[in-house]
Amino acid sequence: MNRTGIEGVGCWAALRTAARWEKAVSEQLGSVGVPTFLPLMTRINRSATKRQTSQVPLFPGYVFCGEVEYREHKQVPATCRRLIAQFLRSQDPERLKDELRSVADLLANHQLVQERVYGVIGDTVRITGGPLAGSLGEIIQLKPGTFRVILKVSFLGARIEATVEERFLEKAAPDSPAKRAHRMRPVPNRAVW
Repeated sequence: MNRTGIEGVGCWAALRTAARWEKAVSEQLGSVGVPTFLPLMTRINRSATKRQTSQVPLFPGYVFCGEVEYREHKQVPATCRRLIAQFLRSQDPERLKDELRSVADLLANHQLVQERVYGVIGDTVRITGGPLAGSLGEIIQLKPGTFRVILKVSFLGARIEATVEERFLEKAAPDSPAKRAHRMRPVPNRAVW
């Protein structure tokens, strides 16, 4: 929806939906004439062998709709109403409208992209940026919502833990158990004078 569509609705409200049902709710409401606004961004998921893109909600779990049109519309399907957990009215409708207008303007001029590295604890990744660029590390902790990963990196015979942004990581080819055991074996520190 563009700026004009947002201006055409008198009062906006938010619908909190069941998990990952935002698009279905928006489509079902739109099909019966209820104006909706579901801002989307592109999410890129990478694994060792492929790259997958999908459109995901900018505000997960929420769809914006015309308040009056939704409440007074008798043709909203029951299947759609079951996917809505909560109807949220704004205390300041003009502020919400301004914020939605700003989001619509932003999306009209820019494409928002979120790139995620597929990984689980124990996966081997290569660091592509920053002071540890080129090093291999093992994921030991994922920090949800921050796009940061804590890695265990063997560097010069010592193990260090480093917090690295996901944008600086790429999945490394899986190691054989022998290679992994060799990489994890401590190297004795020898000083040469």
